[in-house]
Amino acid sequence: MSKLRTLFAVMLTLTVSPLLFAELPLPDATFFGQLKTPAGAPVATGALTARIKRGEAVVHTFPGTFVAAEGEVWYVVRIPLETNIGAPGPSGVGAREGDALDAILVDGKTAELKSTPPALKAGLITRIDGTVETAPPGLVFFRGDCSPNLALNITDAVSVLNYLFIGGAEPPCLAACDSDASGLLNITDGVYTLAFLFLGGPPPPAPGAQCGVDPNPSDIGCAQTNCTI
Repeated sequence: MSKLRTLFAVMLTLTVSPLLFAELPLPDATFFGQLKTPAGAPVATGALTARIKRGEAVVHTFPGTFVAAEGEVWYVVRIPLETNIGAPGPSGVGAREGDALDAILVDGKTAELKSTPPALKAGLITRIDGTVETAPPGLVFFRGDCSPNLALNITDAVSVLNYLFIGGAEPPCLAACDSDASGLLNITDGVYTLAFLFLGGPPPPAPGAQCGVDPNPSDIGCAQTNCTI
């Protein structure tokens, strides 16, 4: 009787377990990081894709997304994985453990990654930053730089307050004077800049105190900017 039980257990393992394992999904492999232009501007938009190789053959491309968090923009690509048991071939819906991330692309342009991606495995979460030669769309300016001189200091607060209340000259980039990114120019913009500079207040929202793309452009506009990207 014990031999029959053992034989039955072996047969059950061989006939049932592979089917069960083949149906259990594996956790995605995830790559994330920051992409910038060679000039250092954050890349925040565009068609983001990851290209996956198995050996020398490209087997999949997967879409990614840009996510804004804590005043910065991150790319995120999740790679669905199939089990090796019963998994379909290159035409399947997922990659396999051991496959390689061949490239991150934005609008079809390949990013230069700063480190070599590890082989795919279930549950992998890896940060890899990179640069990509792509022109950032949208309005590019230096948030808070109302003077403008590509620096954030007390003259920026004075400039916006002079313009609003004393009849001072119109700053060349009004959007840059919107220090709190409210979409309006008012006294709070000068106060916001002063609080950041001298009272430990929060930094200007994206693109922040640097040249970059406004992820949430307003209707204020910007006639001229010193940013060169």
